[in-house]
Amino acid sequence: MDTQTITLPKTQNLVYYYSLISVSFLIPLFISGPQLLTGSVVNAFLFLSAYSFPKKQILPIVILPSIGAVLNGLLFGTFTPFLLYFMPFIWVGNYILTVVFASLIKKNSFVPALVVSSFMKSALLFSVAALYINAHIVPSIFFKAMGIFQLVTALLGGLIALFIHTLIKKNHDGT
Repeated sequence: MDTQTITLPKTQNLVYYYSLISVSFLIPLFISGPQLLTGSVVNAFLFLSAYSFPKKQILPIVILPSIGAVLNGLLFGTFTPFLLYFMPFIWVGNYILTVVFASLIKKNSFVPALVVSSFMKSALLFSVAALYINAHIVPSIFFKAMGIFQLVTALLGGLIALFIHTLIKKNHDGT
C-alpha cells in the first residue's frame, strides 16, 4: 500500500492544514461522546497530520483536541476536571503517536507503523492513569478510558486516516 505524502499546491496545503487544526479542536465540542467515536475521529486527524506535515507543524493538532474536550465538559461528564491532570500526557502521547507513525511509515508498511505508534501512545496514558489511580488522584474509571480505549481509538483512527488519505491521494492524482 502506497502511503507517501501528498504534495498539494501551497494554497491547498494551507487550507488543508488549517482545516485539520480547526476540525481537531471542534471535534470534541460537537462530537462529545461516546469516547470510541470522538477518540477515533481525533486520532484520525492526528494520523492525517503525520502523513502530511513536519513535526513542528503538528503541535496545534496534538494539543487542541484535549482543550476542546475540556471546554466542552461532556466527554467525561462529571469526570472532565480529572482530564486536566492528563492533558500534558495526552499532548505527549499524541505527539509520540504522530512522530513515531511518521518515522515508521517511511521505513515500514502501514500496519507496523499504526500498531507501534498506537501502542506507544496508549502505554504512556495507561501508565499515567495507573500512577494517578494508585495515588488516589483520579477515579478508577480512567483505567479503561486511558488504557484499552486509547489503543482501540488510535487503531480505528489510523484506519480512518488511511481511508481518507487514500481518497485525497486518489482525487489529487486523478486516478
